[in-house]
Amino acid sequence: MQLAKTTISSKLTYQPQATDTNIEADIYLFSRLRQLSLSQRLEMFMVHERGVKKLCLAGIKSRHREAPLEQIRHVFTRAVLAEKYRIDFHPKGDDESMWIQDSISLAAELHQIFESTNIPYYVTGGVAASLHGEPRSTRDLDLVIEVQPEQIDLLVATLEGAGHYCPTGAVEGLKQGRERILNITHTETIANADLYITDDSAFAVSQMVRRQLIDLEGIPKFWVASAEDTILQKLRPRKESKSEKQWRDVLGILKLQAENLDYTYLTKWGESLDLVDVLSQALTEAGL
Repeated sequence: MQLAKTTISSKLTYQPQATDTNIEADIYLFSRLRQLSLSQRLEMFMVHERGVKKLCLAGIKSRHREAPLEQIRHVFTRAVLAEKYRIDFHPKGDDESMWIQDSISLAAELHQIFESTNIPYYVTGGVAASLHGEPRSTRDLDLVIEVQPEQIDLLVATLEGAGHYCPTGAVEGLKQGRERILNITHTETIANADLYITDDSAFAVSQMVRRQLIDLEGIPKFWVASAEDTILQKLRPRKESKSEKQWRDVLGILKLQAENLDYTYLTKWGESLDLVDVLSQALTEAGL
């Protein structure tokens, strides 16, 4: 009954996730996604991410049939890292299966590192959007961390000890307060992550307080931003850049989590962050 009501009332304002998808098909897709458990949606996301990397590797091997494994690894590394590739990054290891790592597995590994160094964090970006909304592929893992200046050396040493490459210039920038982001890449799995240093604003504090622990059987444990905070974070760049990817993420979360969202919280921070107009538009286009 709810699906029928949504279909009728959304004809004029509802926006599908893609221009080539009609409204009825889009509503049906999200009704099916709502029937899946969180574990099932996460597994879907993990399988999809691994599949994308497998296809990428297969294409590279097809184009370089006679190339040695070291060259294949180099080409694959550049394809995966794209603009984040650095000439001083040296991948190692000959096990091709290690190169096909998904973001959830990487989040679980980093969870152990942050727990051991007593650094609060949460996963955000495309992975958080896929968890709360429509699953999609993402190039890397985004995390927000709360690290003190005196913890940076320990964090970097722990990351490097676990096989992660940390650019020297970026590390120095963090220590001197010139940088707020550290990009890391695992030397064996080529898994990439951006670590964003949080600030002490009221919204930043609220996001860290409201983070949610994913602790499901068969799924690696990690912290993730709440659905509401993921929406608000993605509306901020959308307001300035009109990013269609960010907008699709927002609509996906709204459509999937419609009955579970804290609209009072969304309204409060929408007003505080000057996002009322774009939030209202998103709610309308999501059929809410």
